[in-house]
Amino acid sequence: MKKETSLNSLRRGFLILETFGVGEDSLSNAEISARTELPKSTVSRLTSVLCDMGYLLPASAVGGFRIGPRALRLGYSALASLNIRQRARQPMQALASRASVSVSLGIRQGIDMLYVEQARGAASLSTRLTVGDRLPIAVSAIGQAYLSICNDGEIAEIAAQLSATEPQLAADLAKTAAEARKQIAAQGYCLSMNSWVSGVHAVAAPVLDLDTKTRMAINCGGVAALLSETRMREEIGPALETLASQISALPPRELIAHFGQ
Repeated sequence: MKKETSLNSLRRGFLILETFGVGEDSLSNAEISARTELPKSTVSRLTSVLCDMGYLLPASAVGGFRIGPRALRLGYSALASLNIRQRARQPMQALASRASVSVSLGIRQGIDMLYVEQARGAASLSTRLTVGDRLPIAVSAIGQAYLSICNDGEIAEIAAQLSATEPQLAADLAKTAAEARKQIAAQGYCLSMNSWVSGVHAVAAPVLDLDTKTRMAINCGGVAALLSETRMREEIGPALETLASQISALPPRELIAHFGQ
């Protein structure tokens, strides 16, 4: 029982740390409780412990908490361990510059995809998202590309997490993954036209880190008014498939065959 309690506390502590998004100065215990669905008393106890350990710092002016230096060190260490970022950086920038788009590499974090590397093209076409930003896994192109190489168990796990806030998206998650697999098997990428944010078009493909075997995904997108569906299908999508194949242990279509249902 003591071991189980310790594991639950550890899991809840990481859950609290994951609630802090990019650009947020601080969160109160009440806000953390609402986001994590943990009791306020549990949140209060754990934020106190996390402060003592340096993973959180008090934001005294507003009575909340912000990410501390020890948590930042964990994040930097995790990023540094992903050698795929170094391999991907130059070809990502080449595509971004040539096509005037944003190209981003992401990993799964809960029900989101977390950007861990990015290259930008012309400002007039690129999105404003950057490394550390999160996109919803169920409705973003990069999320759907990741779902395409998830097994039934992981899809069920993500759906269970998603059901508290987006029950319809959770119910449709297996179908979303199947549609992404179908697109990637046919053309090497999946296409998102205004499905996450109105006015943004994106294509995405799954990738597998050669060193760590971490499953990831890469996307390419920008302002819809300047990126027609024809251009996305004939130029951007095939270019992204080539890029994904260059940095991944297996090309997108082979990943679908390897991991797909």
